[in-house]
Amino acid sequence: MEEIPAVQSTSGVQEGLVPERVVNGLPTMYCFETCPFCFKVKALLGSRGIEYSKVEVDPTFKTELKWSEWGKVPVFIDVDGTQVNDSNYILHYIDSNDSNSFPRKGMDPEQDRWMDFSNDVLGKSIVAVIYTSYRTSLQALDYVTKVDNFSFGSRLINKWLGAVIMRMVGKSRAKMFDLPPYENLRYQLDVMSKGIDGDFFGGREPNGADYANFGILRSMQGLNGFEIVENHQVVSEWYSRIRDHSGVY
Repeated sequence: MEEIPAVQSTSGVQEGLVPERVVNGLPTMYCFETCPFCFKVKALLGSRGIEYSKVEVDPTFKTELKWSEWGKVPVFIDVDGTQVNDSNYILHYIDSNDSNSFPRKGMDPEQDRWMDFSNDVLGKSIVAVIYTSYRTSLQALDYVTKVDNFSFGSRLINKWLGAVIMRMVGKSRAKMFDLPPYENLRYQLDVMSKGIDGDFFGGREPNGADYANFGILRSMQGLNGFEIVENHQVVSEWYSRIRDHSGVY
């Protein structure tokens, strides 16, 4: 059998089609169950009522993504085999083929700003809080390895070794900000709240920034520091609205 060439490793829509990676004839997302970037896409798909297939990727070996040079999740494959890499690009792609209800990248500087904020600031801020100590790191890894697609052996290794590694990652993310992790997250939520224009970043209806930032915070739910989100008056109310809108609880 002729081997299918690997798809080039870039963000956005890829040139080559991979229809053989579609599952059950539905749009298909390759993901980790607890991945913040995957939650972004789940929220948009849920809000639009789009039925899709989900392939859980082995977090250790990423066997399910060996066919592509792009080794990160999420990867979205449309029914015609169109591959889209990178969560924010996936949000734009899905919306452009559905209701086209929010602006494309480059058309709305404010939306672009807050979508970038989700990756560049908010995502790094929550990592510094979740993995602020070895104890909280172990707690997080215990949860992640139970929920994600780890084999039993990989679960044991990744829980204990992963806690050490992620504690180091947490330290490195904390160094990116002037404030200590908890104070920094509170501050970043204050900053973020200024972008919420009414009910959502998009005003009366969510736009790309809503799904992008919700996905990051949703991945923190149940883990160390989520009470900071719950206790923030503006962000907690916004979070509840976009959670209900998307059906991702």
